[in-house]
Amino acid sequence: GDKKNGGLQMFGGFLDLNSVIEMFNDAFEQFNVSHTINKLNFGPYLSAPTRNSLNQTSQLVGQTRTVIDGYGMFQYYLQVVPTVFRFLNGTTIETFQYSVTEHTRHVDPGSNRGLPGVFFFYEVSALHVEFEEYRRGWTHFFTGVCAAVGGAFTVMGMLDRSLFEWKSGHGGTLLT
Repeated sequence: GDKKNGGLQMFGGFLDLNSVIEMFNDAFEQFNVSHTINKLNFGPYLSAPTRNSLNQTSQLVGQTRTVIDGYGMFQYYLQVVPTVFRFLNGTTIETFQYSVTEHTRHVDPGSNRGLPGVFFFYEVSALHVEFEEYRRGWTHFFTGVCAAVGGAFTVMGMLDRSLFEWKSGHGGTLLT
């Protein structure tokens, strides 16, 4: 193993299978798959202000996972969704969003349940998402105001009628 760079490097030609298994078992006694994900993007790089304005967050960025005993397997299953943003000024940004499911499990050496490590599996969705910015005209605003005023008149009319009928049913006095 290469202790200076923290990695495992193997050189050689032909190896006996039993020797390889024994070499891997020896290597895994000190194999540490603790990790931090500093950056994970799909598609073009978007600056921090642009990502924030589009409400784009990366769920895994800055996340640290630690293995205590050195025999961990981390599996990240990513669902990547193509996304398009269209703005009023005609600008279009084509990027990707992703969701992630994470599995962690303990892998004993020689158990044939897999190798310790960090694994990323991704699938690009057949569906895509489009966000389009648009303005509503004055007619939409005017219609909304008319609907609010009409609704207020209708509710007040129903309340007036109910009070009138209640007052008429109690001998003409509201309070006795």
